[in-house]
Amino acid sequence: MANFLADTRVDRVPSSAGRYRAALSPDWAVWGPNGGYVAAIALRAALAESRLPRPASLSCHFLAVGEFAPVDVAVTSLGGSKRAESLRVEVRQGERLLLVASVWTADLGLTGYAHDFAEAPAVPRPEVLRGYQELAGDEYAQWYPIWRSIEGRPLAWREPPGRPEWRTWLRFTDTEIGAPEADALRQLFWLDFPGWNATTAAHAWPFRWLTPNLDLTVQFHAFAPGSEWILADGVVPLARDGLLGCTARLWSEDGRLLATGASKHICRPNPGYEEELARARELGVSE
Repeated sequence: MANFLADTRVDRVPSSAGRYRAALSPDWAVWGPNGGYVAAIALRAALAESRLPRPASLSCHFLAVGEFAPVDVAVTSLGGSKRAESLRVEVRQGERLLLVASVWTADLGLTGYAHDFAEAPAVPRPEVLRGYQELAGDEYAQWYPIWRSIEGRPLAWREPPGRPEWRTWLRFTDTEIGAPEADALRQLFWLDFPGWNATTAAHAWPFRWLTPNLDLTVQFHAFAPGSEWILADGVVPLARDGLLGCTARLWSEDGRLLATGASKHICRPNPGYEEELARARELGVSE
């Protein structure tokens, strides 16, 4: 099992303003380094560079899939005000630009309008649900490495294709979240998950297409470092012309809205489709 905070660490490059180094760990692999994981490294560098402490929002484009190797991170302040700062972040590996992000940070203790009309969905608590490890059985060992360091307890499991929704309680298995900054990294990471999972909820396995992210936008509303479990609540209402969009929300265990996210995905042929189709036929599963 891996520690998410240790594996998103950034080190300042001496005598080089706004320059950081990090290393992409294979423990966070899916099709390659998980996009939310790389985005968390970008956010961590932005927070290290910003003169203001509170992450307010992040919007990033995923431009290339990296390798499990060191990356260079460049952060530039674009300006702002005494209360908010805009920063641009680039994550590179050699000559390849992997990710570019825009980040807003804000000061602490700001005053202004205050209301809360957010209503958490009425769902069972995580302790009464079964986790993917139990649900998938022996198959779980074949899941991507990222699932060794996280646990998910879904509200639905392999039901017939239906609504493109995904609601799952998520937690790290070996990472303690003890501060708001760490919780922001966690929230960004979790909001990368609903797009694929909500999409496939509407389609039968085997899946002819994969749906890598083109982008991810997150608005941070509140932080709950003491909440071990976070409910990810995502929906993909429309998919067409090889593109689809996901909107998602994160909720704390006590029902507080923590963050909202949006992501755009592009369909690409699944290179393992024929193998999966053959397996499905062996099992008597129709496409």
